[in-house]
Amino acid sequence: MRKYKKYVDISGFDINQENRGNAALSYGAISFLMERGLLRDDQDLIVFQYYRNPFKAKHLRLYKEDVDINNVKRKYYIVPVFGIEKWLLMRFGILLPFTRYGKMMRQVQYEAADYGGDGFSDIYGDRLFISRLYQTIPFMAAKVPLVILPQTIGPFTKNYNKEIAIKILKYADKVFVRDNKFENELKLLNIKYERTKDLSAYMKPQKWDINIKNNAVGINISGLAYFNCFKGLENQFDMYPILIMRIIELFRLKGCNVYLIPHSYRWSKPSKDNDDLLACRDVYNKINNNKNVFLIEKDLTSPQVKYVISQMSYFIGTRMHANFAAIYTNVPVFGLAYSYKFKGAFDSNGLDGEAQTVMINNITNDKIDQIIEKINNHYTRSIR
Repeated sequence: MRKYKKYVDISGFDINQENRGNAALSYGAISFLMERGLLRDDQDLIVFQYYRNPFKAKHLRLYKEDVDINNVKRKYYIVPVFGIEKWLLMRFGILLPFTRYGKMMRQVQYEAADYGGDGFSDIYGDRLFISRLYQTIPFMAAKVPLVILPQTIGPFTKNYNKEIAIKILKYADKVFVRDNKFENELKLLNIKYERTKDLSAYMKPQKWDINIKNNAVGINISGLAYFNCFKGLENQFDMYPILIMRIIELFRLKGCNVYLIPHSYRWSKPSKDNDDLLACRDVYNKINNNKNVFLIEKDLTSPQVKYVISQMSYFIGTRMHANFAAIYTNVPVFGLAYSYKFKGAFDSNGLDGEAQTVMINNITNDKIDQIIEKINNHYTRSIR
């Protein structure tokens, strides 16, 4: 890596996202880069946003925010860039030396690319795959070094997308992966890489003023599954609300204190098809007797949510990164999965994905008893 410069670009950086799992990737990226000696305390963060219309005020205004992570204060800049400058760079390799873009681009040490944890793939469509590269491609044209942060690489359904990915991987100075999904290809391509944990593992829990009772069982209820109308996944979770009620009943009968924990939610103006807090609140209000059931109803940061989960004796999550919060704080965990990736993620972290996860897509009522039994069996083994 070259000598230290003023800025580091962490693509997708946003610690204020409603999805605390995605926000955890931003927190974790800072901790990971600091731990690896790749980020100094005196370096600030930067992201470029490209636009076509030069007459909108928001396209002229430099956004600046103070962020404090791991007791280190930094500036975070979102820099608007007129599209013609990007075009000159991409088409002719010209970086204008007298513009804000040209001056700041020359002060970027490297891009640390996080494509959403599992977004370095085209399984969600060509458009989303290419859109995630909006920082990487101009940086490559400007010959700015690249670090691929720990994430899943692939799969790729189309050869031309895979060729783009391979070009980026070959260009990168460092490649980190969180699982073995693309290891064989990396070896065949002679691309050096290092396997490590998911970025959220590096985010430290932040203690706050909450008193967790003994024998606490945490349940993360996904608004996506509960409301069952999220575009692309709608009508796959008809039995999910019934399953959640049965799980709560299971642990109340055991004398446990049950905590309903949202992980992806917007404190103001929540999304009605995807909000965990709305789902948790609805479940809580439908329980006839709320004794020993507690709703975590507070606008928490991602590290604060991780702290709550870390205090559980046992945890059941539907959001993958809610499960990661349990896994990386050594809390026994069971995953209610709506993607095959759950099992692989559990296996990759030394757990038993077969015994500790179950698919909840399109389950029928008679399947619920089997799921409850599977959860109970794992819980019984975990508390011995």
